Amino acid sequence: MSAPHRVPAVRDLRLVLPTLALYATVAATAGARPAAAAAVAVVLAASAAASTWWAVALRGGGHERAALGLLSLACVLGAVGAGTQAARAHVLVAHPLVEHVGGRTGVEAEVTGFDRPVRGGGVMVPVRVEVTGSGASARAAAIDTVLLAREGWRGLPPGTGFRATVQVLEPRSAGEVPAIRALGPPRLTGAPGLTGTVPAAVRERMRVVSARALDGEAAGLLPSLVLGDEGEVSPETREEFRASGLTHLAAVSGANTTYVVGAVLLAAAALGAGRRGRIAAAVVALGGFVAVVGPEPAVLRAAGTGVIGLAALGAHRTGRPLAALAGVVLLVSLLDPPTATGAGFVLSVTATAALIVAARPVSVLLRGRGLPVPAADVLAVCVVAHLATLPVLVLSGLGSGPWALPANVAVAPVVPVVTVLGTAAATLGPVWEGGAVLLARACGPALWWLETVAGVASGLPGSPPPPSPGGAR
Repeated sequence: MSAPHRVPAVRDLRLVLPTLALYATVAATAGARPAAAAAVAVVLAASAAASTWWAVALRGGGHERAALGLLSLACVLGAVGAGTQAARAHVLVAHPLVEHVGGRTGVEAEVTGFDRPVRGGGVMVPVRVEVTGSGASARAAAIDTVLLAREGWRGLPPGTGFRATVQVLEPRSAGEVPAIRALGPPRLTGAPGLTGTVPAAVRERMRVVSARALDGEAAGLLPSLVLGDEGEVSPETREEFRASGLTHLAAVSGANTTYVVGAVLLAAAALGAGRRGRIAAAVVALGGFVAVVGPEPAVLRAAGTGVIGLAALGAHRTGRPLAALAGVVLLVSLLDPPTATGAGFVLSVTATAALIVAARPVSVLLRGRGLPVPAADVLAVCVVAHLATLPVLVLSGLGSGPWALPANVAVAPVVPVVTVLGTAAATLGPVWEGGAVLLARACGPALWWLETVAGVASGLPGSPPPPSPGGAR
């Protein structure tokens, strides 16, 4: 008989309200001028001081004093968040790259993630610009941005250093870091380390495995859905996935780690492993997942939130995992506000919070209907994570079009299959290509269903039309 699912204790949720206040402040001041964000910080700091004075002056009233203390903490964190945004906006305004918006300059930079195709041709490469300008005008100041290019930039592993002449593009909105466009091929200055070469080798082998195991568009879709490698997916298929609201499946999220590590936990339990053995297997699986996909910020973010969600499945209380999730959100909001307010992070946090609150009760309900425990756990994870993230997809524009919701519901049962088997194939590919081919081939029916849903949904009335030529920035 399973242990009862306990509601969160109040003490377990003390961090949630202040974290929400911090996040709301960071989101509200994103793109604000430094002076405006600083003014918000001052107002919140004054509110924190007032509520603290009130709490100290209050006689008796333990609950009232505790509430005022919680309000003070929320205002303090909000003030810190607004102050962080003010400092970031000031640094951005003063960065040498911003001075060259609309013009050309030389840069020294490092690749921080794998390239992705963009509409209209070419690729988008995440980079960290470390030096702007050349010769006597060179100024050292680090900033993360994206580089748009066409020739010679595909396949550079993370960690590769380079010099290039670039055009600095106008930001799309206030407070956004300007993107850069390469005006020629890179001049390499540094080789990537193991954290870049190992995932790059895995990607290359995965393309070979997929080509051997699958036909047509499925051969390019599998690396895209498992590793985020969209290089072999045709523009037509990418547009079908965009129009049907399924583009987000090519981005690594907390759901990916949940499916992979969850499958390992279930396999370990089926083999009779004890609690420590299951935890050890989950840790190894998580480390392997990061090594295979690559230690990009999005992957590390997904790994962190995915682990918290899985912890909730084995916990009898939801409060502690919620507190841990709130701690992750708090740290990311303070250290990296652009990531915190990005759609990818919101999706991961939403999926994880849903798993913490609802996955175990749904699993218990399914067991009561006669479903075996492992199957009930897996199905609960899939259903809860997908249903919770669908509204976020629609509101963020990732699930664009009127058919995004039914399309995502239709593919929900097969996404975990592709994720788990595909990740296993990517892991096995460098050491046993034949076994990886068998695993990739087993993904064929699920990939066919994904293609079919995307094709049908994108052709229905009201679906977004393909972008006009030259629509990419």
